[in-house]
Amino acid sequence: MEDYSAKLTAEPFLYIETKIIAEYILNGENPEELKKRNIEENLIHHKKIGSVKRVNSPIFRRINVLNKEMLNDFVYSDIETSKYILLYAIMKTDKLVRDFIFEVYKDKLLMRKEYIEKFDINNWYEEKCILSITLKERTESTAAKLKQVIMKILQDSGLVVKEKDRFKITRPLLKENYIRQLDANGDIEYAKAIGGLI
Repeated sequence: MEDYSAKLTAEPFLYIETKIIAEYILNGENPEELKKRNIEENLIHHKKIGSVKRVNSPIFRRINVLNKEMLNDFVYSDIETSKYILLYAIMKTDKLVRDFIFEVYKDKLLMRKEYIEKFDINNWYEEKCILSITLKERTESTAAKLKQVIMKILQDSGLVVKEKDRFKITRPLLKENYIRQLDANGDIEYAKAIGGLI
C-alpha cells in the first residue's frame, strides 16, 4: 500500500499562484522552462524566493494532472468550478487530502451532517497513523499542521466554513460540465465525494 506523505505541510491551496502558472501554460509556455522561470522571475509574486521554491513543485504537479480542457476551465470558468478543479488536482496528487475527502467529508454529506467536528478530524488521523509509518513517526506539531492544512484546503476550495472549533459543511453544486470531465477521466468517484452525488 502506498504510504502517506507529510509534504502537505508546505503545500496549501495556492489558488492564485496555480492560476497564474496555468495561464502561461495555456498560452503555449513550456512547463519545464516555466518552472525555472518562475524561480528566476517570481511570476507568482511571493515575497520571498524561498517561498517560491517551496510552492513551485506542488503547483506544477497539480497542473500536470489536468488535461487541456480542465486547465482551460480552471483558468476561465466561474470561481466555484475553478476551485473544484484545483481541489480535484490536489486530491489526485495528495493521498492524505484525497482520503480525508473520501472518508470523512463524503460520509458527512451522505449522512446529511452539518459539521465536521475536531474529534472527526483527530479520530480519522489517529486511524491513519495506525496504517502509516510516515504519519506515525511525525511530531505532534507536524500532525497538527497536516490536519490544519487539510482543513484549510477544504475551506479555500469552498467545501467548509470554519466556525470556532468546527467546520460547517457547504454542499457544493457541481456543474454538469465538471462532472462530465471527471467522468471522462475515469474519476466520477471524485465528483461523488466532492459533491455528495449518489
